[in-house]
Amino acid sequence: MSAAVRLALVSLALALVACGKEETQNRGATGSTAKAAGGALQLADASRKFLLIEPVGASSGEQGRNYFGRTAFRPKALSAVTAPFPGRIAAVRVEPGQRVKAGATLFVIDSADVLTLRTSLSQARLKVRLADEVLARQNEMVKRGVGLEVERFEAEMKAREAKGELERAERNAALAGGGEGTQVQVRAPVEGVVVAVKAAPGATVQPGGEPLVEIGDPAGLWVVADAPESETAQLAKATRAEVAISALNVTLPGRIAGIAPKSDAETRRTPFYVQLEQPPAELRAGLLVRVTVFVAGAEGEIWLPVSAVLLKDGSRRVVYVEDPSGRFIARDVDVGDQRAGRVRIIKGLQPGERVVMRGGLLVDREAEQLL
Repeated sequence: MSAAVRLALVSLALALVACGKEETQNRGATGSTAKAAGGALQLADASRKFLLIEPVGASSGEQGRNYFGRTAFRPKALSAVTAPFPGRIAAVRVEPGQRVKAGATLFVIDSADVLTLRTSLSQARLKVRLADEVLARQNEMVKRGVGLEVERFEAEMKAREAKGELERAERNAALAGGGEGTQVQVRAPVEGVVVAVKAAPGATVQPGGEPLVEIGDPAGLWVVADAPESETAQLAKATRAEVAISALNVTLPGRIAGIAPKSDAETRRTPFYVQLEQPPAELRAGLLVRVTVFVAGAEGEIWLPVSAVLLKDGSRRVVYVEDPSGRFIARDVDVGDQRAGRVRIIKGLQPGERVVMRGGLLVDREAEQLL
């Protein structure tokens, strides 16, 4: 083979290699991410449509955070009714969910102690009547000059003593209410809704035992939710709250009424309480709710959706900023607390910079995961 032929073959081979490199570069520039000078990344136009790129804005507006809880009665809105006397339950007159008026009969107890009280009351009344008769007779005798003053005075003291005993007997018997015999009707101390009934006919009861009936005041309902103990400081700064009750298909305004003084030892969550501004008439205890608490952000704070922050190398938090030429530059950032799917950027960004809010994994396929 002549030298001229060999030279032609070599030139042809070099041209083919150059074409292959150019084709690979073109293919990379149009179908995937290509690294440009200075570490910036260039994304093909076909892929850019899957990104959400927005300018960063400093905001002092409210930030919402969601929690879950339930409706419940305030402690002072729940009345627990126990047995006033030892005995046996003869009848139960109410059921859970029933509305009762103050003074309505809840249950009936058959008690020997009640019979003793009522017997003592009858005896005290009889003693007062006899003592009054003796005093009246002594007064008449002294008036006629045939009686002694000392006997009249003694009859007067006995009459006073009998009346004192009657007053004590009446106060004791008043606990048993009206009626006669061994039965006592235990009545509702307040108007409300029967929350729980633990009384059962035939059961033996003692004073000071567990509540047999619980009555709740519908006007005393509030919401009990809990939050991680690390967020209680933010709850104390809440400007307002909204309570969504799916069972009633309503969202109601409210306010933080209080935060529990300690957290649960196992879950490390702290209960807090929300007062509803206008509770609906159909509101009842035990409904599951979602509470959104709004906290005013500080002037100049930067918040991004969590989808904008990527995690790299196990600990780096990175966002991608678009420069004026359309290239993407990785920027390390320091992050703070999260609220309702958004994260606060402490350091690394300035207002006005354009950031990839969604689709960052298309720009950087080496990122491990979203924040």
